[in-house]
Amino acid sequence: MEVDNKHLDRLKQQVEEAAMFRPLTSIDFERLHDQMQERLKEAVGVSTLKRLWGYIDGYTTVRESTLDVLSRFVGYPDWHTFVADYCQVESAQTSHRVLSATLTAEQLEVGETLEIGWEPNRRMRLRHEGNGYFTVLEARNSKVKAGDTFHCDRFILNQPLYIDNLCHGTDEPTLFVLGKKGGLSICQRTL
Repeated sequence: MEVDNKHLDRLKQQVEEAAMFRPLTSIDFERLHDQMQERLKEAVGVSTLKRLWGYIDGYTTVRESTLDVLSRFVGYPDWHTFVADYCQVESAQTSHRVLSATLTAEQLEVGETLEIGWEPNRRMRLRHEGNGYFTVLEARNSKVKAGDTFHCDRFILNQPLYIDNLCHGTDEPTLFVLGKKGGLSICQRTL
């Protein structure tokens, strides 16, 4: 299948963000394959991944089924939806004022809890530890888990949530985005 290289490059970038690493070595491509298999119960072959990323020669065309699997890995049902939904952003307005409801960490008391949510069916309950640091008390359908901690100064409805210094298990603290497509659908204080 002939593919617009710009669209394929965007898909590869989204795959790297979903995997939380850029494949640079043979082991990285095996790791990416394993992540796909674990998350989707299907995967693109390691040698195909290597060809797509230019790690080995041989990439001239790509099967639509391969693009579908990569698109599902980043949250789209198939390649055509990815192109229609994500790749058409070029024509969209790139800057705008934020008019959505906003909750800042400064507005929260130490120990106060809040619930956040985003699609599809992701929910978290957080406790403010002070100075914009939060502990995840409960998490449903999210890569971020109960017990993780992070820093965030502002929660904005209908906007992605960028969290800093996410501490997840033994991983190094990292920057992470929640609700990348559609933003937060829930942000409310809880009792």
